[in-house]
Amino acid sequence: MKSMHFPSKIKVGAIEIPSVLTTYKVNDKLVLNGVEGKLVQCIADKLNSVVEILTPTSGMFGSQYSNGTWDGIIGMVQREDADLGVMALSISEERWKAIEFSIPYNILEKGFATKEPGEMPKVAAFTYPFSLKTWILYALMTLATTVLFQRIMFRNATLLGSFLSVLGSIASQAMENVRETPWRRVLFGLWLATATVMPFFYNTSFLSFLTMPEKIPVPRTFEELSKAVLNGKYKCLTPKGTIDRKFLLESDIDYIVKLGEIIEKNNWEYSNSDQFADLLDNPVAIIIATNSLRLLLGTPPYVTVKASDDHLGTWNVGIVVSKGFCCKERLNNILRGIINGGLYEKWLDEVGFRDKLHKRLELKHKEPELQLTVMDLKMAFFALFIGYGLAFLAFLAELLIPKRFDIFFS
Repeated sequence: MKSMHFPSKIKVGAIEIPSVLTTYKVNDKLVLNGVEGKLVQCIADKLNSVVEILTPTSGMFGSQYSNGTWDGIIGMVQREDADLGVMALSISEERWKAIEFSIPYNILEKGFATKEPGEMPKVAAFTYPFSLKTWILYALMTLATTVLFQRIMFRNATLLGSFLSVLGSIASQAMENVRETPWRRVLFGLWLATATVMPFFYNTSFLSFLTMPEKIPVPRTFEELSKAVLNGKYKCLTPKGTIDRKFLLESDIDYIVKLGEIIEKNNWEYSNSDQFADLLDNPVAIIIATNSLRLLLGTPPYVTVKASDDHLGTWNVGIVVSKGFCCKERLNNILRGIINGGLYEKWLDEVGFRDKLHKRLELKHKEPELQLTVMDLKMAFFALFIGYGLAFLAFLAELLIPKRFDIFFS
């Protein structure tokens, strides 16, 4: 019969990660900090037990070998080297075959994070007011109007002359040599309305794009991330020693499976010892739980990290318990009190606020630059000088080319 008394010393498998679980000694007494550390410390204090933290040599949460054994924290508990295992480990069927879990005490939502997008370059800001499809449609409309006006509107105009007249009307220049009939006036009025409205929309948007530049688009959903990874624009890393990659490969959604396959092929992964901010300096996305993202990386504007808009899935989180552990039911009773009292959520908020405050104090305040500079307008000046150069060449052509070679009128 199993003992009903909680052991005076419990061995806990864990990995030291700032904000999640850290250890230090006060008067030769081990003190745990971090969200998971506070959870273990609360259980130990409630039961008057001494905690011994054991770290797996692999430094991983736990991944399964082909023979059914596990490494990391799961492996330590499976071999009964540790009584319990923490670090917000998700409950899964594969893990339950090797070990047992306490009642769930939190919910884990797996998403991904990318670096906060930077500003789009102002050099190409003159193209931003319209999308690519709009620019193409506008160009085709201008060319179609050129051909139509050359045939039915202008007197004896060549295609080049008609094109220059249509292009000039967009820039508020008058049209000459136009045939005057009622139905032609209707057609002419429709074009002038278009030639007035489109530049108006463009001009009202152009300065706003210069003073308040748009952000470079980054993947916001797993579907967008999958497309970006398959196109070679992004890398996606999964946590080392977890079952996240398996979740991707066994998904019922095609684009998630493709994402898992390319991650598996390239063996893209990261470990808990890596600096997450450094990983995201390149076009990289990391799959991470929402709570972990808040604790390990913080939240904008104090860190340049962007969380995804959707999630890979939702899992319950429990304490890993060895099959030979004596007091699982008593442990569950303590956890019920912690959950019902809202203590775990309180610890999450406290640690998150503390780290956010530290990052805020370290952040150097910068005044936003809302004024336009010469560098912001260099492309506009460049286009202006090119236009002046072309106009001068056209002027010379009109003076030097004989009338019989007139290219504007037939």
